[in-house]
Amino acid sequence: MITLEPELALLRDGGTLDAETAAVLIARERRDAVSIYPELRLLTWAGVMLITTGVGVYVAKHLDDIGPLAIAVGIGLAAAACYAWAYWKRSRTASLVDDYVLLLAALLASADVGYIEHHYHLLGDSWPRHFLFLAILHAVTAYYFQSRFVLSLSVASLAAWLGIERRSVDAIFDAPEATAGRAFVCAAIVVAWRVIDRKLRPATTFSSFFDHAAANFAFWGSLALAAHKETRLAGCLLTVILAAASMLYARRTRNGTFVIYAWVYGTIAIDIAVLDVIHDPIFNTFYMLISTIAAIVGLFLSHARLRRAA
Repeated sequence: MITLEPELALLRDGGTLDAETAAVLIARERRDAVSIYPELRLLTWAGVMLITTGVGVYVAKHLDDIGPLAIAVGIGLAAAACYAWAYWKRSRTASLVDDYVLLLAALLASADVGYIEHHYHLLGDSWPRHFLFLAILHAVTAYYFQSRFVLSLSVASLAAWLGIERRSVDAIFDAPEATAGRAFVCAAIVVAWRVIDRKLRPATTFSSFFDHAAANFAFWGSLALAAHKETRLAGCLLTVILAAASMLYARRTRNGTFVIYAWVYGTIAIDIAVLDVIHDPIFNTFYMLISTIAAIVGLFLSHARLRRAA
């Protein structure tokens, strides 16, 4: 097994590394110390999702027993308690669960606002505007606590307000131009938001999230066009163009995720175009096999080249 322990020992003995830092690095090379930080983050996120899901299930099963007012107040108080915890911890030593408690607060607040609007119809026919309210609420919270988790909820609420999320998946196929248009508008808003954020806050940590969100919205819009026969060619062509732009952006920023976007979305678009022209089942099966293998190999080589360049 390749190990850097001898080199680390030389750097320690030469005075380049202090003894404490060298000991930590050598322990990692020996596998004496193994980080479980990613696993803890995953478990914490799963815990937040389970709590949120459990609240929804409990409310659905005991709606008549508890009453709508008690439910709204209870969820609101739980959200307020989580916000209070996040505020209290803001001036203290950060821990792993802090961001996830804030995420839980934002999710509970979203659930509470949605429930109140669904039950009491405060906005009447303008009920989608509660998504705009949530987008603003989560944006303010995200900037106050510097949380990308909550910022993602703000952008998701913005997308919901613009109509990206529909009541039925069939809407994507019934009105592809409208769905794609809303996706492109959302991507443009996110890009403008990123530019303003970058200009007003040069040390911002949100730029990466904005990049990913805008790219995915744009790709989803182009694939919405590709999913409909009348706009299929334009959608596939636009997706390929976006994939090429994503690849160029990945090379400029050394961000490997955009390489994945380029290959995955680009391959989907090309597959849709080819399968739309040729309807032979045997050929299509063989083509999909070759296409998948080629995409995996291309992704591996592109990512390896990017890492070497970095």
